[in-house]
Amino acid sequence: MSPAKKIFFLCLALIILIVLCVNMHLEKLSKNTSIEQVQESKPIPVAKEIQKEEPKQEVVTNEEPNKEEPLKEELTSSSLKESSENQIKDELKISKEEPVKEEIIDSEEKTEDEPLITTDKKYKRTGNEKPIEEMSINTQLLQIRIRDYVTKYPITFRTSSNQITKKSLNTISTVVKILKNYPTLKIEVAGHTDAAGSKKYNLGVSISRAVAVKKQMIAYGFDKNRIKARGYGENIPIVENNAKGYSKVNRRVEFNIIEE
Repeated sequence: MSPAKKIFFLCLALIILIVLCVNMHLEKLSKNTSIEQVQESKPIPVAKEIQKEEPKQEVVTNEEPNKEEPLKEELTSSSLKESSENQIKDELKISKEEPVKEEIIDSEEKTEDEPLITTDKKYKRTGNEKPIEEMSINTQLLQIRIRDYVTKYPITFRTSSNQITKKSLNTISTVVKILKNYPTLKIEVAGHTDAAGSKKYNLGVSISRAVAVKKQMIAYGFDKNRIKARGYGENIPIVENNAKGYSKVNRRVEFNIIEE
């Protein structure tokens, strides 16, 4: 081979080598530039982070209604409790009121069956006269009213006589005024004594004092046909006499309703 050809082939080989080197270098440069571009274009993770943060905000916003719902549940539960408590209170009120009604009914039944006041069997009753327990409730109430008044303001007499004291005249006048409002009622004026003295003497004193009160009632305008005067002596005491037989309480005059 001639020297000229050898030189030609060496140059061609160098050219090929240079081209290959350049190509290789270009490939490396393209890779580096692509990597740099990829690195520079990495705002995508930031977007991902933003996207990740946005769900967090959504989670927060989602938690607020969750807080309101328990509040609503608490309010509804509290309102239910209040309504249930009110129902319980109403039931308790009803349960408390019902026994009261039953007690009132029972008391009314007892009032019809049981008398408010009774008459001692030693009292005398004749003809149409009745003991007070056999009369109406209104008449029994009136008898209690008169009895309480006369107990508070008793009729008294001068010692060993049937002369009424001045302070007792007001008591008789008041009883007459009360009884005039009940024109169908008839009255027994009952005289009583203590046990001092003989039974015969005490019986006579009790009768004379009852008669004296009857006369005073007639003097105050009460119908004489509506009054009966009776004396019971020492036979119906309301308290125990002392050792000598004395008792201021047992020396008394009563106004007893005998007919209505």
